[in-house]
Amino acid sequence: MKTNRLFPLFAILALALTAPFSIAQAQQPSESRLAQLLKRFPEADANGDGKLTAEEFKAARQKFQQSRQGNAQQAVVAQTKEKPLFNTEEILDESTLDIKILQDWHPVGATRQKLIEINVAEWWPGQDYRIPVRMIVPLEGKAKGFSITGANGNLEALMKDTRPSDFQAKLLKGGVGIVQTLVRASRQLVGKQGLDQKMGRQFMKDLNPRYTVLWIWSMTLMRATTAAYTETYYFEKGKVAGSGSSKNGMAPAVALINDQRFTATCSNHAGAYYSPTRRAEREEIAKAEGANKVFFEAVEAGDIDLDQNRDRVFRRVMVGSEGGMGQMAMEAGKSMVEMQNFLDRLWSRACVAENWDRLMERGVDILFEPGTHDYVAYDIVWGAQNHPQVPVYYQPNGGHSQTPHVATAKDEQNRDAFLWHHFFGGDSLLSPPESSHKVDKNKLTVSVSFEEGPQPTDGRIWWMYDRAPEGSA
Repeated sequence: MKTNRLFPLFAILALALTAPFSIAQAQQPSESRLAQLLKRFPEADANGDGKLTAEEFKAARQKFQQSRQGNAQQAVVAQTKEKPLFNTEEILDESTLDIKILQDWHPVGATRQKLIEINVAEWWPGQDYRIPVRMIVPLEGKAKGFSITGANGNLEALMKDTRPSDFQAKLLKGGVGIVQTLVRASRQLVGKQGLDQKMGRQFMKDLNPRYTVLWIWSMTLMRATTAAYTETYYFEKGKVAGSGSSKNGMAPAVALINDQRFTATCSNHAGAYYSPTRRAEREEIAKAEGANKVFFEAVEAGDIDLDQNRDRVFRRVMVGSEGGMGQMAMEAGKSMVEMQNFLDRLWSRACVAENWDRLMERGVDILFEPGTHDYVAYDIVWGAQNHPQVPVYYQPNGGHSQTPHVATAKDEQNRDAFLWHHFFGGDSLLSPPESSHKVDKNKLTVSVSFEEGPQPTDGRIWWMYDRAPEGSA
């Protein structure tokens, strides 16, 4: 089975960077592409003339789409019988860390630091996943809990002694430790090039979420936490707060859901909801596909200025793009029901909104900062309507590869304020506000109020009109 093309797509899928399903591609498949598909799926040649047309390919793909119209009740029941995404014993097992000390504890300015390499997991039989971890504590005494992130540049940067940022220095002065590791694409890590392809082969066997990048990225943070807590002379149990953007925003959110040692996440450019668009409901995907068609036609006509690199990215990552799961399922020989069950199992344990009550019972803190124009965290309206309790800050025009609006605050310090409050308390952060509007002839009046908790000192109201369907270009 030819699967090389699928591996990067499935790697991206775990963070919802690609479209979940596609009913009709923005562009028709090329003749060479149709010839390749015919070799793999001769049954798609409806008239048996030995040549696969775009219409025949579309019809075959629609059959796969129809297969996901099975009994939703059965899918839910099946999901409850599935194993959890992570094995708690595997997360907490210190004996399998196989720690290699790269730099033992030593003073660095007002801190002590240690650099180790750990085995995150035997990802599949015979394949260990090793990653470096740097631990930083105050010069004297133990750190109680820590702030953890995988957003630490590259391997070369992490191997060097770290000078804490001004904010990190304040955390350390308050007795909070710092744990740094690497959550990056395998192709960006020394010695791990080609690992995504191997992961893809494992994934295609039974669609096990373990063989996704989201699993290994989240596991990296949880295992780094286990490693830090083996250092009992330097750390004592306390709060563990994750933070970061994109993959480094999703990983701590997933860790928060699946590891009770985690107590907070501040996640930028990361999804909080399992919305109809993310669930790939046909009506929502059709809306996105229609909007994509109009958008790219305008680009080709010169009405929209879009550079070639961004054009390629948009065609690949937007909901309803040509790399959708409908086509991937067909190429992989999987039914859409199987693919939908995979999505249900993954996102039921990866979205904070799906686990809200359980998380609130644990008393965790959560803040999401997805941006208004993000192709990962795109479900703004649905999220606000169905989960208004989730604390969200939308940076105007923010998102992956986006330039924020010039009027946004340049000194925005949401993450620092969030982490400071989480570890040390003080005035609580703003709660999600209530909003209302009134239309009187040609006048629109909008009001936003904070009914409970602290009140803002100032503010402004932003809105968009004629917004394209969620997840579309």
